[in-house]
Amino acid sequence: IRDFLVEVGGELRGEGVKPDGTPWWVALEQPPADDHAHSTESDIVVALNGISVATSGDYRRYFERNGQRYSHTIDPRSGRPVANDVAAVTVLHENCMRADALATAMMVMGEAEAIAFGTRLGIAARIVRRTPLGFTEALTPAFERLLNDDSDDA
Repeated sequence: IRDFLVEVGGELRGEGVKPDGTPWWVALEQPPADDHAHSTESDIVVALNGISVATSGDYRRYFERNGQRYSHTIDPRSGRPVANDVAAVTVLHENCMRADALATAMMVMGEAEAIAFGTRLGIAARIVRRTPLGFTEALTPAFERLLNDDSDDA
């Protein structure tokens, strides 16, 4: 099989094209505006051909206690749940397992460190941050390049 799209536990890997010759277009998930609602698709759509996508976030698996939100992701530096305002990190990479690991690591880092890390290593990443006014997103240069390449194909 040379043309396929595989999804395993939220991570996706695409190779080749669909039977009609078009790319495997995938809309990235957006955290819900209300943390108790279902997430929606963002305006970002990527073509998966020889590339994988993985997202780590705190908007599905978390708990609240005494008004404090606790992520299911543990910061290995403190041994405690991640305590930053990053809601989700999406990574595009040719290796799906590496995309998943990088998304989780960058989630722990926080936006500024994740952008610097991703920029330094050429990682295609999107960081979605929770603010009092809603979500903001930051993209690494490698992610922006992939978006520009994909928009040329559309």
